Amino acid sequence: MIMDRLYGGVCYAGIDTDPELKYPKGAGRVAFSNQQSYIAAISARFVQLQHNDIDKRVEVKPYVLDDQMCDECQGTRCGGKFAPFFCANVTCLQYYCEYCWASIHSRAGREFHKPLVKEGGDRPRHVPFRWS
Repeated sequence: MIMDRLYGGVCYAGIDTDPELKYPKGAGRVAFSNQQSYIAAISARFVQLQHNDIDKRVEVKPYVLDDQMCDECQGTRCGGKFAPFFCANVTCLQYYCEYCWASIHSRAGREFHKPLVKEGGDRPRHVPFRWS
């Protein structure tokens, strides 16, 4: 309800729980029905959740999907391999193979974007990217 009040368009919200312990992991997911709400939420980067006696600052990050093809080349420049990088900057919001990441992100204004990769436990992480 809080995310819908702030950004609108929430069509799903859930709290991640440990499958064995059935206890919250400290993370949740929100899906939006429109791109405008999604971009507003990830652009804010943090949201203050207040409900009764709970007051918590939460980081908002895009969910990085498994097994995605490069949005730029559809696998033609990387031998059909899945794209390891996702650019969460609102000017991109795409998956990239290493070749396309280097090509697209060497352009002025995009050289400081940071790639996200899928990490164990469904958590995206930033990776350092070095130009060859």
